[in-house]
Amino acid sequence: MQTLEQRRQKALEELMAIGTARRGQLSEQYYEQKGSDGKIRRQGPYYVWQRWVKGRKHSVRVPKTMIAQVKADLARGRQAQAVFDKLFDMMEESAVVQDADSKKNSRRSNPPSVAKLRCF
Repeated sequence: MQTLEQRRQKALEELMAIGTARRGQLSEQYYEQKGSDGKIRRQGPYYVWQRWVKGRKHSVRVPKTMIAQVKADLARGRQAQAVFDKLFDMMEESAVVQDADSKKNSRRSNPPSVAKLRCF
């Protein structure tokens, strides 16, 4: 069984191996335009990478030549988020263990006597 530190190190190595990554999503969008004959024609698709940055939604149009790269980056972004979640779980586990250890230690120590706490 691996120690917490070994698991943490393995997760960090996984994270470093991911390389480029993106958050957000890639949307396929269309727009409609009325032709000279009066018929409505659907134009597109065009692709938009959308994400939240500092509480604001950002959208960037992506050229068709970059679609495969952006999709791969988004997949690696989901992979990176899974590793971040795993790391955070380990950090919480470590905090809980430290809390339990400090409670054990505080029960064992003798509280100072009232006489020693006098202030003059």
